[in-house]
Amino acid sequence: MKIAMFTETFTPQVNGVVTSIQLFTEELVKQGHEVEIFAPTPGKELFQNAPVHRFRSVTFLPYPEFKATLPPIGINRLIKDQNFDIIHTHGPFAMGWAGVRTAKKNNIPSISTFHTPIADYVNYLIKGPFINTGKNIAWTYSKKHYNKYNHVITPSQIIKKLLEEKGIKTPISVIPTGIKLEKFQLENTAYIHEKYSVRRFILHAGRLSSEKNVDVVIKALPLIKDFPQLRLVITSKGPSLKKLMKLRDQMDLKQRVIFTGFVKDQDLIALYKEADLSIIASGADTQGLVVTESMATGTPVIGANALALPEVINGKNGELFKLNDEHNLAEKINNLLLNQNKREKMGKEAIKTAEQNTIQKRTKELVTLYEKLGKE
Repeated sequence: MKIAMFTETFTPQVNGVVTSIQLFTEELVKQGHEVEIFAPTPGKELFQNAPVHRFRSVTFLPYPEFKATLPPIGINRLIKDQNFDIIHTHGPFAMGWAGVRTAKKNNIPSISTFHTPIADYVNYLIKGPFINTGKNIAWTYSKKHYNKYNHVITPSQIIKKLLEEKGIKTPISVIPTGIKLEKFQLENTAYIHEKYSVRRFILHAGRLSSEKNVDVVIKALPLIKDFPQLRLVITSKGPSLKKLMKLRDQMDLKQRVIFTGFVKDQDLIALYKEADLSIIASGADTQGLVVTESMATGTPVIGANALALPEVINGKNGELFKLNDEHNLAEKINNLLLNQNKREKMGKEAIKTAEQNTIQKRTKELVTLYEKLGKE
């Protein structure tokens, strides 16, 4: 098959949407399909043998890590008569609209992955009493956009249900992003303790933004009563980094909370594997890819009981805590750290969970859906 991927965000940006597109593109190419990517500037024009067509973008000032694509010009000539079997978009803005309009113009089936409820990001634009109005507008906009497609993909059942409740009538399938399981089978990972000067530690991996609630994890650290020397390692960057560093310093936790910035894959895998526990406090994750990544190394996850996380964390491979409740989180961490046997059992179950979510499996599901749409 020949697939056109339209995305609002791509390399060199680092986020869950980019990771998803990268993983699916690489595996689609491996399985013998052709992929071309349509994405904002800046960036390279080739990824895993897939051409990347770049379109002018500007920095989105309320969220500087995001590049807002200007109305793309010349897309139709890149699509017309090129025998694309499917147009698959990732995001409801300029590139999303360009993708669905081009699909209709050329009689090509269109599909879109709903990665993120944009209503959850209204607070970057609107403050105070008008936030709820802004969220309602965001959902009205999303409904209009996603009802234009032949099909929509969500990464979790709860997001599918949410879209249906919000009035999206387009048929919806659930296909999470899989992981490259073999990538997480590193053996020599103990070096990471010396690299970051840590012995026992818990880990928070992923982008640092307000909806990730990383402040809750920092606040929980001094409440873990039986482990006063436990460290918290926080990877990546994001718009909340300075605020989180300030919170750490105000709480006199500079020696116990370590910000690594972006880390290379090998170091991230080593951190996953050597951590006692991974923590994800987000109330906005539509699938929580970092949860599966941690589980692939045999490290249990304690996650917020919110959105898609309960679909992955089931009590056997990790535990859930009350959203935004640092006391409950600290209690969960403390109890699991005291129970090594339970952690080891959870680690084995975590690996089983990860083995059910490989990128090879998820890509086959995606291709089956593509083929079905092509026959309709």
